[in-house]
Amino acid sequence: MSNIDTAISISDEQLFTELTSEEGAVIEGGALLLLHKATAIKASSDIASNTNGDDVVVKADGKKIHGTVKDVETGETFNINKFHVIDGTASITFFDADVWGNADDYLGGFTVGNSPTNGKKWKRISGSDSIYDVQYEVIA
Repeated sequence: MSNIDTAISISDEQLFTELTSEEGAVIEGGALLLLHKATAIKASSDIASNTNGDDVVVKADGKKIHGTVKDVETGETFNINKFHVIDGTASITFFDADVWGNADDYLGGFTVGNSPTNGKKWKRISGSDSIYDVQYEVIA
């Protein structure tokens, strides 16, 4: 094997060993969903109007990808800054985390495909008397 062939072989090995599984999935034909942030247009899923704001949990395809953001009030924006690999479509859902055996309140959700968005997009979601604007983008 010549020095050039050896150098190319080592370069290829280094290139592909530095990829995460998510990056590898994108290379294989999937897409990457980036969830940037969300703004509470109306945060009121709790029963009593005087209680704290929503305790937001974000899921992608049923898997929790962002921990609970406590006490989100109307007008408040919080960063998500998480990614999810899309193979076809992905379902994004927001919930208000409840305690003491109560089921979490559904705050809304949306579905995205693996086509690039060509920049950041906003999606309005609603549920349980709350409304959120979610910023995201799809990179393929």
